[in-house]
Amino acid sequence: MEPTIIFLHGGPGFQDYLKPFFEDLGNDFECVFYDQVHGPEIKIENLLLQLDEIIRSIPGKIILLGHSWGAVLATEYAGRNQSKLSGLVLMSTGLTDKHWKDEYYKELEDLGLENAELEKIFLTPEEVALGETILDKVWDTFSEETFNSIKQSYLGKYDVTPLLKSLKIPIINIYGEKDVRFPARVSKTFGSFNSNMIDFQISNAGHFPFLLEAGRMQIYKILKENFL
Repeated sequence: MEPTIIFLHGGPGFQDYLKPFFEDLGNDFECVFYDQVHGPEIKIENLLLQLDEIIRSIPGKIILLGHSWGAVLATEYAGRNQSKLSGLVLMSTGLTDKHWKDEYYKELEDLGLENAELEKIFLTPEEVALGETILDKVWDTFSEETFNSIKQSYLGKYDVTPLLKSLKIPIINIYGEKDVRFPARVSKTFGSFNSNMIDFQISNAGHFPFLLEAGRMQIYKILKENFL
């Protein structure tokens, strides 16, 4: 039986955007893509319960792969339920509210991007040149009421480093070399929180390190080499 990878998209408040980029992994893994629940009273516990219901329905080995906010959600789940998992993949994430915000604004200032358009923050010039409209697609699904609810109850004070430190399962940390949103210089330090973590920097990539085919193929290779 092939291992199952459950993909957790970013947000909170978006719908899944990962399937078009990772569905080809279905040749080697069972892949699960789903939309996190929306609503005006959604809390982190609602998302964890939804994820747990999916996990309890799946036999065999399970790996969580979270992108951006999805990686925070994946770490939160893993810290509470690591016995149910065989691995954790963090992609373009922050581990604490204060840490990533301070570094994010410092990065913007260093790069002169304080008033830049979103694509210059989330994407590299090479990614922009693709003509990929991922930002438009992502924002078209945005639920402001969901985001605000989780922001008030969780985002403004989250710190998943204690959970990360407690994990004994394999952990892979993937980040774009030129990510501004969650700066690469911060992502490089995550291994200091857990000796089980393996770091992979994707060259010429921004906050979506799977957009460029070369980066996506590298991520595919990383997942296969570590979980098959």
